[in-house]
Amino acid sequence: MPDGDAEDAIREFTARRGAGKTVCPSEIARELAGDGGDWRARMAEVHHAVDALVAERAVVLSWKGARLVRRDGPYRIGLPR
Repeated sequence: MPDGDAEDAIREFTARRGAGKTVCPSEIARELAGDGGDWRARMAEVHHAVDALVAERAVVLSWKGARLVRRDGPYRIGLPR
């Protein structure tokens, strides 16, 4: 999915992972970058997509089990309950 859309990738990963499970934003970036791609260069795109999906209430954020209102520092992405 090197040319894929970050929002679509986040939706796909969280759906595949299922309710009560989370995904790391770097997993999304690695998928978007493809084999041998620069996944770190895709992180800004992933963060932007996460912000949009949080605003839509399509995903929720957490860190070490605690719910986050917005992206700030390390975080994990999950489906709303």
